[in-house]
Amino acid sequence: MVMKKCLFLLVCVVVMATPLYAQRLIPGQKGMEITGSLPVINGEKLFRKDHFGVGISFTRYLKSENYTFLTAEYEQQNMAYRSYRVPMKDAFLQVGYMHPVLSDGGKNLFVCAGISALGGYEELDRGRTFLPDGARLLDRSGFVYGGAVHLSMELFLTDSLLLLVKAQGRLCFGSDVNLFRPALSAGFRINL
Repeated sequence: MVMKKCLFLLVCVVVMATPLYAQRLIPGQKGMEITGSLPVINGEKLFRKDHFGVGISFTRYLKSENYTFLTAEYEQQNMAYRSYRVPMKDAFLQVGYMHPVLSDGGKNLFVCAGISALGGYEELDRGRTFLPDGARLLDRSGFVYGGAVHLSMELFLTDSLLLLVKAQGRLCFGSDVNLFRPALSAGFRINL
């Protein structure tokens, strides 16, 4: 009887001394994230009134903390032309893969890098061909396609809620405006 009590006490001490980790990043685990973004435009202020983006993404974890994602994004910005601002609106659908490159020992903070393929539609000046001063807009609306590189910092606030800070650079072929489009974003992910 004394031996059973000693063994039970020893097991309790070992269990209490061993660090316990939550079940995070389980293969097959799904998540949903919502982000807000800012397009980074060369020569312009980062925070402008009409420059913004929003996105919703669905994720699925694979082995070794990797995950795939499907993202729908909307982005709006204005391009300067004399005293007029030409509105540009983009809607993208991205499919991609993220891989962790750094993490802390407790698996609370991750830095991930990844790639994605994208497709979407770009609308310039609400589809109008002429600007208010009579100039003809040579750039046109149309479908765009390409890819993107991603870098994200993901912080677990709870076992299922993450804070995300991301940077991405998109290559948009088929666009008449800018081939390379960087953006910064922040948001939250809920792992289900």
